[in-house]
Amino acid sequence: MLEVRDLQSYYGDAHVIHGVSLNVAAGEVVALLGRNGMGKTTIIRSIMGLTPPHVRSGSVRWKGQDLLGLRPHDIAARKIAIVPQGRRLFPSLTVTEHLTMLKSARATEGWTMEKVFGLFPRLAERRHHRGGQLSGGERGMLAVGRALMIDPELILMDEPSEGLAPVMVQHLEDIVLSLKKEGLSILLVEQNLYSALAVADRVYVLDTGRIVSEGVGKEISENPEQLLEHLGVH
Repeated sequence: MLEVRDLQSYYGDAHVIHGVSLNVAAGEVVALLGRNGMGKTTIIRSIMGLTPPHVRSGSVRWKGQDLLGLRPHDIAARKIAIVPQGRRLFPSLTVTEHLTMLKSARATEGWTMEKVFGLFPRLAERRHHRGGQLSGGERGMLAVGRALMIDPELILMDEPSEGLAPVMVQHLEDIVLSLKKEGLSILLVEQNLYSALAVADRVYVLDTGRIVSEGVGKEISENPEQLLEHLGVH
């Protein structure tokens, strides 16, 4: 469904992404792993049409249609959602207001507010709390729930486990697997190798803007040592 080919992205004159190619099939969870500063977020921003960076060449195709040159809201209208790094919530808006920004609370089809609350019961308890009053785990839940409200077919998740306690990381893994069962495709950007391997069908490893390794998640789980040098995990 998502096909990225020979992506070349720049921040000004700085060449950050060097010929990256990857793909995500329907109903598949694909992890993009790498240390800080390797270009993972730049790839997500390039796919989503966010600037900077600036894509100078390559292609990003979704269900056969070229996405490069489209504005972010036009890309979102094609059922592609993003859970951005840092969550990017509005501190003054309530949980309910975040979830109803793009869809009425009275909606009955697709992902509704009540369906999101069913997936995240904690958000239901916090529905009147403002974004700035939520814990890190609750903010992560809300960022995912907000993305679901556009009824996506593909979700780009940028470092969703960042800053979460181990019990919340486990909960996040359960959520990713639950969304996969719903038929969603997910591109998961992570530093957390073992969390990503718990959910990913396939894995790409990024190092200084280049894909340096790829493989099937299950096979890598059985022999993760091959990735440790690139990820700086010992």
